[in-house]
Amino acid sequence: MGLREELSSTQRGKIAELHVATALMAQSAGRLSPFEPLSDDHGIDLVVLDKVTGAALPIQVKSWLLDPDKPTKTVQFDVQKSTFGEGKPGALVCVLMDTTTLSIVMAWMMRSADIPRIATDRPGKYVLAPSRLEGSKDKYAAHRHGSIASLTDAIQELLSTGVD
Repeated sequence: MGLREELSSTQRGKIAELHVATALMAQSAGRLSPFEPLSDDHGIDLVVLDKVTGAALPIQVKSWLLDPDKPTKTVQFDVQKSTFGEGKPGALVCVLMDTTTLSIVMAWMMRSADIPRIATDRPGKYVLAPSRLEGSKDKYAAHRHGSIASLTDAIQELLSTGVD
């Protein structure tokens, strides 16, 4: 049985959130300071504070654990409409994690305001199904980050330009 099956979705989500938080903190040399809300009933898993500008960014984190026995070209992230803050500022960070190393292999980051336009609208949720292939030209390609450095730069850019 693989790590995907052994851990609950809550446990997998918490692992991803902590990886994103520590990666942003380390990659930004401490400039970005992630905070965790006391509850995540509004779809906010982290609030990232830029300690230089004072700007804050609410982030929802979604994760997919790669199963080395079942390689797949695309991954799927579901955003529940009941917790999605449509019209509220923030960002969605989706991470693809390696189950062997528990490292972030790839990430996608987009403004929350863009999700209804980019995702597939299904009853009760928005579905995002990006390709995990590097050269893919799918509709998620502009949001893909192949490194933590790239993801961190995108979040800092969003913080500096304002979050709508």
